[in-house]
Amino acid sequence: MGPQCRVRFAKCQLLATCFFTLLLGLSMGFLTILTRFGDRFVIIHTISPEDDPYGSMYHWAFSLGIFLTSMLILGVMLSILGVVREAKGLMAGGFLSFTLVFFVAVQVTFWRYREPSKVENTMLDTYDLAYEQAMRNVSDIWRQKLVAIHDTLGCCGKSSPLSGLGQEERALCRGVRQREDCLQEIRSFVREHLSLVTLLFIVMLAFMVYGMFLTSFLWLTIHYGRNLDRKGSYTLTAQ
Repeated sequence: MGPQCRVRFAKCQLLATCFFTLLLGLSMGFLTILTRFGDRFVIIHTISPEDDPYGSMYHWAFSLGIFLTSMLILGVMLSILGVVREAKGLMAGGFLSFTLVFFVAVQVTFWRYREPSKVENTMLDTYDLAYEQAMRNVSDIWRQKLVAIHDTLGCCGKSSPLSGLGQEERALCRGVRQREDCLQEIRSFVREHLSLVTLLFIVMLAFMVYGMFLTSFLWLTIHYGRNLDRKGSYTLTAQ
């Protein structure tokens, strides 16, 4: 395979990578919107106090998702334009966008494996707070919040040696058909959601590494003038 064939192959590979990266960015955007506006996440955020760790984690996840989605789409657009126009600056912009996404994804993945239960435990603590406050009859506001959680999650109370379905708890679960433990329900949907996020980040890391390799290779070929099919081809005209 000659140099021109390798360059053409790299261009085709980069365009294909950009297509799948665009789908990846759209998936990230959809998952970000689901995390921000999903009923289950919203109801937990609604009952969390201002100083609760879940509140900051909730806003941090949304900001991170928007940032990664924007950078993925930006990297795709710059890379496509760099291939079409064969512009060194655009190709460098695509490389930098993919590199930035890569390092952020590495940090998030490292944090995820270092503290795998952080999100789950924070949401469980928030529910425990609402449950205990409602059972103590501190105010009707906490009882209303707990009822809203039960209606949204389709669960009722929590299983523990000190917690049975007494009269107070039955009143808080009167609108719920299922009697599933709310702690188990929260664990279930959080783990399912985080499994999807983890899979998305693994795929993202793979595409970013390949995209960085292709954009750097094409940048070098543009820089040294070996990427253009028309470069080095001259036509003599009769005078």
